[in-house]
Amino acid sequence: MINYFILQILPYISVAVFIIGLLYRLGRWANARIIHNITLTPAPTTKAGAMLDIAKEATFFRSLFKSDKALWAGAWIMHVALFFILAGHVLGIGLLGRQFAYVGLTSVETSELLSTLLGTFFGIVLLLALFYLLYRRIRINEVRVISAPSDYVMLLLLIGIVAAGNFMRFVPEWGIHYEPVRDYIQHLITFTSITPDMEVMHKPMFIIHLLLVQILLIVFPFSKLLHSVGMFAHRYIINRAYAEPASGLPNAVVKDQAADPKIEPKE
Repeated sequence: MINYFILQILPYISVAVFIIGLLYRLGRWANARIIHNITLTPAPTTKAGAMLDIAKEATFFRSLFKSDKALWAGAWIMHVALFFILAGHVLGIGLLGRQFAYVGLTSVETSELLSTLLGTFFGIVLLLALFYLLYRRIRINEVRVISAPSDYVMLLLLIGIVAAGNFMRFVPEWGIHYEPVRDYIQHLITFTSITPDMEVMHKPMFIIHLLLVQILLIVFPFSKLLHSVGMFAHRYIINRAYAEPASGLPNAVVKDQAADPKIEPKE
């Protein structure tokens, strides 16, 4: 019964909470007035330049590199490994590990082997990076004093997810192949009930892995992990092309009123 709930019902709940929570947070950010022009100089003079700066920051974490190189090393490696793990899950499950063969790089057998090896490699790198970040929070006093309990919980949750995934790779009898996972996902997408004979119903480690992922989806919009989305809004505010007056500044409203006295002041 519990397996059925985790595999059949909880996925819809977790995805719904994730999407609604994410839209709610994005809506709050979008409706917030920017009452101060806080563009940092030297700033780009065009929107294209601002977008380029944001892309560089999102890719290389330049500001973090300047402020804390030790943290940058762990965080950047962790995010790169996470990116490849997520991409590998989508391509590996969606294309059954044959993605390299489909683009003509290898044979089907070699593609499946590469998919497994790359997934294993980045899984190990990601786990080590997460342990490094946890070590920093525990051992470095300056980091420990500003760490909230939720910071440790999120790290432990991520470690649990990655550890369960790695365990399935290193212990094949506890693992699961691409085909039954894709079949299971197709059942979810088409709102088809899963059956007791499906392989996913009999893989405890996969169920644990999936349960932890769903918990992560539920808490994600309300946690600090949302920085992965909020970073783009934040960087846009401080990297955008300088404009005078800034959108939302009181003097911008005053100018509108001067042009048309009938305009009511905005609250």
